Amino acid sequence: MTVSYLRLCLSAGLLAGLAACNAPDAPPAPALPSVASTYKLTTADAAFLQQVDEMDQTQLAIATLAATHSNSDVVKAFGSTVQGDYTTNQKAVAKIASDANLTVAAKIDAADQEHVESFSHLYGAAFDRMFLRDIVSIRTSDLSKAIATAQASGGSPDIKTLAKDTDKMLTDHTSRARDLMGDRSIGHHAKHKRSR
Repeated sequence: MTVSYLRLCLSAGLLAGLAACNAPDAPPAPALPSVASTYKLTTADAAFLQQVDEMDQTQLAIATLAATHSNSDVVKAFGSTVQGDYTTNQKAVAKIASDANLTVAAKIDAADQEHVESFSHLYGAAFDRMFLRDIVSIRTSDLSKAIATAQASGGSPDIKTLAKDTDKMLTDHTSRARDLMGDRSIGHHAKHKRSR
């Protein structure tokens, strides 16, 4: 009888303890930290991200002009490819910046805007020549160094991936632009198109 009574008391005590866990006075469990709030970029990574974002915005604006400023279907198609690649790269930059609570420039600075505008007055073969030369000249020694550094010692895997993807994109664009610069059919095609 006493054993049953003891069991009953223990059971009641356990139930009371469990009920206390769900009591309204109990403090709520702490929220788990979100990835975005704990994701930090090093100063070097943030500077690289800003540099790539500035390049993406500028080159995207220039490549967009190819559709209306070139008379060559080949250059227009290349411009469309360049535009798509920079759009993809810019989305990757925006994602990293958002995850790190970093704000990148909403628009290009005055010097870059002036560079873009220098293309807006050119049409036909003149636009094509300047557009292709610009593609080849994007990879400055400073940019190459920044990309190599980010690939080798970027503080975040996302920065390393961005650097690798940017490097491949620039290599592909430069190679294609050099091919087109040596392609005599572009100028011939533009002249033929205008004579119709």
